Amino acid sequence: MKYSYTLRAVGRRAVALALSAVLAATCISLAPLCPASAQEESPDTASQSDTPEIKTVRVGWLLNNQGFQNGMPGEYMSGWGYEYLQTLSYYTPGWKYEYVPGTFPELIQKLKDGEIDLMPNISYTPERAEKLLYSSNPQGVEHYYIFAKPTNDALGAGNPAALNGLTIGVNPDVMQTEVGKQWIESQGISCDYRYYSNGNALFDALSSGEVDAIIMNDTISSTDAMPVFSVGESNYFFAVPKSRQDLMDDINTSMAMLRSTNPRYNDEVKTRYSARNSGSSALNGPESAWLADHGNTITFGYLDNLLPFSNQGEDGQIEGSLSALVDKLKKQYGITVNAVPFESNKDLTNALRDSSIDVAMPINMDYWLAEQAGFIQSSAVTTTSLVAIYTGGNLDDALKNIAFHDRSLLDSSDLHVRYPEAAITQYPDAHACIDAIKAGKATCMIMAVTGLDTLRDEVDLGNLVTAEMPKSIGLACWLRQGDAQLLSIVNKGIVSAADDIAASAYSHYSYSDGQSEFAQFVDHNRVAILAGIGTLLVGVIAILAWALHSAREAQRRAQEASAAKTAFLSRMSHDIRTPLNGILGLLELNGQHPDDVEANSHNREKAKVAANHLLTLINDILEMSKIEDHAVELENLPFNLTDLCRDIFVLGQIRAKSRDVTLTTSGPDTFAYPDVYGSPLHVRRVFLNLVENCIKYNKPGGSVHCSAEQMDLVGDKVVYRFIISDTGIGMSPEFLKHLFEPFAQANDDARSNYQGTGMGMPIVKALLKNMGGTISVKSELGRGTTFTVDLPFVINRTPEEAVEASGDAEGCDICGMSILLVEDNELNTEIAQTLLEHDGALVTTAANGKEALELFQAKPAGAFDAILMDVMMPEMNGYEATRAIRLCDKPDAAEVPIIAMTANAFTEDVARAKESGMNDHLSKPIEIEKLKATLAKYRVR
Repeated sequence: MKYSYTLRAVGRRAVALALSAVLAATCISLAPLCPASAQEESPDTASQSDTPEIKTVRVGWLLNNQGFQNGMPGEYMSGWGYEYLQTLSYYTPGWKYEYVPGTFPELIQKLKDGEIDLMPNISYTPERAEKLLYSSNPQGVEHYYIFAKPTNDALGAGNPAALNGLTIGVNPDVMQTEVGKQWIESQGISCDYRYYSNGNALFDALSSGEVDAIIMNDTISSTDAMPVFSVGESNYFFAVPKSRQDLMDDINTSMAMLRSTNPRYNDEVKTRYSARNSGSSALNGPESAWLADHGNTITFGYLDNLLPFSNQGEDGQIEGSLSALVDKLKKQYGITVNAVPFESNKDLTNALRDSSIDVAMPINMDYWLAEQAGFIQSSAVTTTSLVAIYTGGNLDDALKNIAFHDRSLLDSSDLHVRYPEAAITQYPDAHACIDAIKAGKATCMIMAVTGLDTLRDEVDLGNLVTAEMPKSIGLACWLRQGDAQLLSIVNKGIVSAADDIAASAYSHYSYSDGQSEFAQFVDHNRVAILAGIGTLLVGVIAILAWALHSAREAQRRAQEASAAKTAFLSRMSHDIRTPLNGILGLLELNGQHPDDVEANSHNREKAKVAANHLLTLINDILEMSKIEDHAVELENLPFNLTDLCRDIFVLGQIRAKSRDVTLTTSGPDTFAYPDVYGSPLHVRRVFLNLVENCIKYNKPGGSVHCSAEQMDLVGDKVVYRFIISDTGIGMSPEFLKHLFEPFAQANDDARSNYQGTGMGMPIVKALLKNMGGTISVKSELGRGTTFTVDLPFVINRTPEEAVEASGDAEGCDICGMSILLVEDNELNTEIAQTLLEHDGALVTTAANGKEALELFQAKPAGAFDAILMDVMMPEMNGYEATRAIRLCDKPDAAEVPIIAMTANAFTEDVARAKESGMNDHLSKPIEIEKLKATLAKYRVR
């Protein structure tokens, strides 16, 4: 546990510092030996190929068209035109808008010229159709009006002759201007026209009195303008330049999908922004005259005790959501509004009928019922869902015997219309209705869902259940027939107060403090509540004790982690600085004696040893970090286990001979099933680590013996046992407990004596665990150590013989080969080019994948015998460049050998190189002999 923090949080930073410092120094001193590492590819770059293609669409954004397109690019934007554009893009394969602001004449010209890609709300004309493509279906219908100020009674009377001699504001080069002028001419009227650049400027001119009227469509509106004459209409469409058939295909498909989902989408989104402002909220002359004749006073009647809609407050004033309408009429229009409460629907309508009040509310909105009662009704003030309260079971059966009371939103007439077969019984109030249902005298009661919580606080519903009804109702005001001007005033007040009414409909009026119900609950459940409180207290105490224990444990773990971090930094400082100090010291010696060729050569060999040790340290830290992050990817490849063991033993014998140690082997040649599936790279890593450990920690003249045998065979699975034993220095029982912990070595001097990283054994154990294997160890201090590994494999019963490239002396000759070297690091390029040209190769260089692709395409087929491809490069990385080369139409595009030459050396990196189309993979630092052998291999082919 304590090493997890060390390896993940600190190890990577130490490795990054080591890589940047060491590889730079190593490249300077070991130019022919060890080219510097390229940068790692960022996760963002690596994932770019998986990102879906986004199509950027330049769309025209009309300036000063509030309601249709609000705001400016880079700011908050809204409007029904903006919402339609966004919704349309949701159904496309992938659009991203770039908004281009301008006036309509500017934008329509840019659209024709192809400088923008899309405009919405474009009317069709034959002239435009010569340069534009229109959507197959119209986006909507645009209505054209002549607007005047609400106070203009002459135009408000509806007589076109009143337009004679007036100044009318218009926009240039738009359909509504042309249609409006034609209508005015058809009426035999003569007017003066004044032009403005956009719709908002038109409404501003009307409001300021610069013009008497304006011609405008219904896409935008103003509260200080009213439509007085309808002069025409036309369909409007999405339009794109003729060159963008691809966009029009996307648009037509998206509109079809949107239409199938919601055929009325355009009308709905347009209504959200323009319905409340499509006419003026200001009072006109006739309305003001009516108020003057009635003392600037309107008397409203409302139902009392009908929260959340209406109720008489303690101060005698109306409260509830409908009070917003009363307040709006008072504040916005300066009208004196009297609000009178009534106890029943009958009293309310009788007061309206005998002129005691001017307006009654709230009334269920129903035109037929209003006609039968002899009243006219306003627009909907608000809407509400209905809920049925009944005893349970089948709701249809419950709706056959309905109870209602004097203040029900649905009175006797409403209920008879909705449920003609039901028995309808009136009760004094909601309490009586509930009692009747409980007593079986009625089976159901219907009310507004927003008042349900208030009812629950007032009445114990017991075991009664509720069900929301499928249709909602509108609530309106009733007025006497003939009060047309009053109706207009009330409707304007409703439009102006709509947001306030909606907000307060679900305010605190819907809910009370619930004291009665709570008191009943406590009274009925005293024993259970006391038991629950006791249990809760015990639980709280237990949780506090557990939390205290956890806090102490966390503190202890934090202290251990801190100690582990300090120890790790100390080890890393020593392990990195020791070989780095050697490299820098050797550089200094070479600088002091530049003419001593023999000494410089000897120093380079020593520096190479130090650099390789440092590279091993870095690789081990990265490998251990990946293992702890569960990021190691195992292969599942066919391979011959006997051949793999033979290779490991050959390498071991070479190493053993250099250390005066004898290595003997037995067993692998007798495997009954040598052909298996597994991860050969990791198997090789495990056994090389074990063999090298036994050699490294041995004595001069000592021995190492490696044996292997088959243990179990079940179906297609076979388990082999490998035993590696030595006569080395051995380990103490105490140290054996920590053998598989990172950085474990038997004493503080081990690093200096044996040049180990202390992570070989943890890596071995982790890899074996990932492969389903086990490892055990026996050791005696001063006498030696024995490792026993059991490792399972899946048998390959259909092996194919491997075909290997020629390995003769001439196989490594690269003289005359034409090689394209792709590398973004100038020093790496110089080193590799010099080494390759020294052996007779012809080298062409490219600084990134894009440049390499262009060079390859420009050269004739067969110009390059091989391509050495770095992976992490700007503009186009090696994977992308390889894919692009393979897709070229050149004859040699699929055959030219492409070899990855990169610092990415893990299994997944090799696999990714192969997936991108590369033939082989070499990890940095590059070994020139291995590079030459790989190039020669493909030359032979």
